[in-house]
Amino acid sequence: MAKIVFSNLPMKKELHAFRYVADGQASMQYEGEVIFPVNSVLAKSLKKGEKVKVVLLSKDDPEANSKTNEKIFRAELDRINESVGAEITYVNIMTPFVETRSVHEEILRAVIGEIEEKAEIIADVTYGPKTLPMIMLMALNFAERYFGCRICNVVYGKVNFVDDGSGTGKTKPINPVLYDLAPLCYLNSVINLLECKTPGDALKALDILLKM
Repeated sequence: MAKIVFSNLPMKKELHAFRYVADGQASMQYEGEVIFPVNSVLAKSLKKGEKVKVVLLSKDDPEANSKTNEKIFRAELDRINESVGAEITYVNIMTPFVETRSVHEEILRAVIGEIEEKAEIIADVTYGPKTLPMIMLMALNFAERYFGCRICNVVYGKVNFVDDGSGTGKTKPINPVLYDLAPLCYLNSVINLLECKTPGDALKALDILLKM
């Protein structure tokens, strides 16, 4: 079974490495520090000899920070993989940093083009423009419904920003926490399958789903 990883790349220069605390999932807890939250999950789940395709979503930003951050991502994951021995290949989907319908459709089609039947999928939506998580949700639903894929994790690394004490107004990130948003994907899939005659029936069905 193939393993496919999707990760949005940041467009900023300043990056920070953290030891993320996994919220409620011991299987995601990695004791090392990482810049890219998904690498915490991969550090715990990669297996020797398994084939892993990492698809990086980047933007053509003015200072080419995405290209630099791709190199940093690869170096970080390759370092983690040194003690594992998985067979990792990389794909970069780069698109202009404009939020037009044509670009959104280009990204969606490119992401779906990297999906394989019955694959295990891990996604990271921590970084990138706000539209990318929406596009990724659509792609993951498509993958689950039509390719028979299993959505293992949808990773989000959260931090708080506080004053750094320098008196300049600059902030520093603290309290890194790793969340898995995969349940939201499954909830969205189920909601799309509901057949209710009235808004009231739909609300009752939703309340039942949320209590499960």
